Amino acid sequence: MDETAARPTPAARAPTRRWWSGLFWKCLLSMLTACWISTILLSLLGVYLLRRELRDDMAPPALETSIRRELAQLGPMPDLAAVSPAQCQALLQGLLVRVVGMDTPKWMYSHSFAGGAADGRIAIRYRDRDGRVCLYPERPSAPLARALEQAGQDVAADGIAAARTLDRDGDWVSVAALPLAGAPGASLGVGQHAADTTATFLRMSSGESGDMVWLAFYLLVISAMASVAVATLLTRRIGHAEQVADSWAAGGLDARIHDRGRDEFGGLAHRFDRMADALGEVIQVRQQLAVSEERNRLARDLHDTAKQRSFALGLQLSVLDHLNGRDGEAGRDPRQGALIKAALGLTGQLQRDLADVIQRFTAPTVAEQGLRKALEDTFSHLLGGSGIEWRLLLDGVAERGVGAHHQHAGQLLLIATEAASNSLRHSGARRIEVVLNSADERYGWTIQDDGCGFAVNEHESTGMGLGNMRMRARTLPGGRFRIASSASGTVVTVSFTLPAPQGESA
Repeated sequence: MDETAARPTPAARAPTRRWWSGLFWKCLLSMLTACWISTILLSLLGVYLLRRELRDDMAPPALETSIRRELAQLGPMPDLAAVSPAQCQALLQGLLVRVVGMDTPKWMYSHSFAGGAADGRIAIRYRDRDGRVCLYPERPSAPLARALEQAGQDVAADGIAAARTLDRDGDWVSVAALPLAGAPGASLGVGQHAADTTATFLRMSSGESGDMVWLAFYLLVISAMASVAVATLLTRRIGHAEQVADSWAAGGLDARIHDRGRDEFGGLAHRFDRMADALGEVIQVRQQLAVSEERNRLARDLHDTAKQRSFALGLQLSVLDHLNGRDGEAGRDPRQGALIKAALGLTGQLQRDLADVIQRFTAPTVAEQGLRKALEDTFSHLLGGSGIEWRLLLDGVAERGVGAHHQHAGQLLLIATEAASNSLRHSGARRIEVVLNSADERYGWTIQDDGCGFAVNEHESTGMGLGNMRMRARTLPGGRFRIASSASGTVVTVSFTLPAPQGESA
């Protein structure tokens, strides 16, 4: 796998927000639209239901009953030749109010929506026996005027009550006409003309503009208050989620939204947090695989190039030393033999160093085996055949705590490997101990040998191994590095801090 550790790419620059693209304005527009649509639909439904009730109350049989009742109380109708048109219309107006019930609460609150005498939707017609006609209002709607005329002609022709109804495409007309007793050929007719539901609603809306203005203002205020509540609640949560998303885009995958809401947004935030956990694990695995692959590649390259060439160089120096010995003492320069011996010693040391480096590169990682097994394999290969005894004293709780952080455990493994390698090459030690313990959240990592020791101050500036160990210790959380060496041995100590493993006491 020839790729470097995966890193999240920076997020693209967010588009500039306009003031009208904010969540508040979108909520306001959506709620205002929803309020208007729901109000219109409910109004249309109400008008439809009221029209069905109006059909029953204004049906010809009901009108006929009301006309008979009012005529019985009123008495004989006057002769149109004896009264003025104004007096006749006034009489018909009062009679219409009584017949239809326009003076009752039911009419005012339930049926007035369908229109009245002012717009020609309801009318009364009186025809005397001489054929003279009096109408109120003077200009009823055309369908209503035709129906009243036809009903009056039927009464004049047959001398009995007549009814006319028209129901076409929601346009409904109901008329009832009765003959007048004591005046053959005279008739009195009352009728109602109600348009379809939509037309009635539109007529109501245009005729009550003041009420519509107040309704619009009311809906606007209600929508604005609801939008403020919703937008305030959501924008705070969305803003926090945006900050966490920006942190993810910058590579900080440890950040989490942690939204406590139990609604849909809270569920979405929880899923994003789980996605970040999964993504972090994937990136960590890919990093470990990439590092492992790179280590193996370097080991192969060193084995196939530098190690082979150092081996060939050693063979050539051995041949040269053999040839130099065949010339005898007389023909050989003593300095040349000493140089050849020294070169052979350096070549052998180089081969051992390369073998040591290759072994480290090809050693299994902590993530693959765990800290204890990785240490055991590393020390077995490193110290095998050296006669040095070694043992691992790893506290179980501390081992589990470190094992939960593979990257930190890997640093501890490299520190221990470097310390053991130094003991093998320089100290003449016979025993090495590696100790891991913990107290609360503070951990200790100690590598101790019984070798001859060395002067720490002399190697601080020249020894690369000590610098590497110190650098690795500082990468640990709260990491501190200390080394003490004397004639009785060397002790390397690293202390650091890790959170206690969940469900365990440190």
